[in-house]
Amino acid sequence: MKNEKAGVSFEDKIMYFIVALTDVYKDEDKKEGNVLSPLELKEKGLTEDFTAMIYAQWSLYVKITGEKIDVLEFSHIVNHLVVQQLLKDNGVNI
Repeated sequence: MKNEKAGVSFEDKIMYFIVALTDVYKDEDKKEGNVLSPLELKEKGLTEDFTAMIYAQWSLYVKITGEKIDVLEFSHIVNHLVVQQLLKDNGVNI
């Protein structure tokens, strides 16, 4: 799925976001993201970018946990975590 206008495929965007997510856990000298050229932020491509972010989170989750779940099952986990945090933010003990 190549986005010719942006010059970066959907799969490449996923890899960019995986690198960004894993870099937050690395020492400065071991980070990989600083060698990547920046993606272009355009309102028209935001849906694809946000979807790539979700796929990157899913990929990282599967890699870390070893669970064999699809992206829809992952979205269920994310929704559950968001509801838990919203309840906590509103003072509800869970």
